[in-house]
Amino acid sequence: MLLTLVFAGATFLTTMGGGMVAIRWPARVELLMALAGGVVIGAAVFDLLPEAVDHADGAGVSELLPYVMAVVGYFTFRILERRLHRHDHSHGRRTGCPPPGSHEPSGTPERMGTAGAAGFTVHSFFDGLAIGLGFHLSDATGVIVALAVIGHDFSDGLNTVSYLVAHGHERTRQWRWLIADALAPLAGALVAGLLSIPGWVFPVALGFFAGVFVYAATANLLPRALKESPLLVVPLATMGTALMFGISRFA
Repeated sequence: MLLTLVFAGATFLTTMGGGMVAIRWPARVELLMALAGGVVIGAAVFDLLPEAVDHADGAGVSELLPYVMAVVGYFTFRILERRLHRHDHSHGRRTGCPPPGSHEPSGTPERMGTAGAAGFTVHSFFDGLAIGLGFHLSDATGVIVALAVIGHDFSDGLNTVSYLVAHGHERTRQWRWLIADALAPLAGALVAGLLSIPGWVFPVALGFFAGVFVYAATANLLPRALKESPLLVVPLATMGTALMFGISRFA
């Protein structure tokens, strides 16, 4: 349990780091996102899915179940994010506030900025659950899942603050939501650590989070990283993937 909380605590630092960059230095985060995108994809493909298949066999359920859950996880978060963005854009057209990703304040705070920040915070809570489930299985799996979460929680902190900035929320509220987002993985890891979890949950949950991680990399991290030159982004993303491949083989 202590190891789980230590690694979940590390996500606090990366989430806060991403938010602080958005608050103070909103440019030049793309290269970090490229590396993080590779880390997240590598964790999903080289560790979470194979681990989920192994546990499906041990739990007496179909080995196809983790792959189905990966698809479910991917499209669940895609639908949720697209729905949020659609509401965000339509609300912005009515009120004249700038689109998400803009760093110009819009004047008065808007509810969709709060909704976006809340969505990222809930996502971070599930990241903590993934870490806790990983350590339920083994220390090695927990470490790999935690590294993937640490890699993309920088983006979560950045996105949380960016939504609030885009909708005109004052600096105090930006900091409050950033801290809530950073604490959410700790809460998720604590909840997972206190639960008694049946064996069939692991292939379901690991497959689901593999899909979520692939979505986080392909829909958020890497597209934003490609604002930089592909000659820089591709090698960094490849390096992150190769790093997770090595860790998964020797952890």
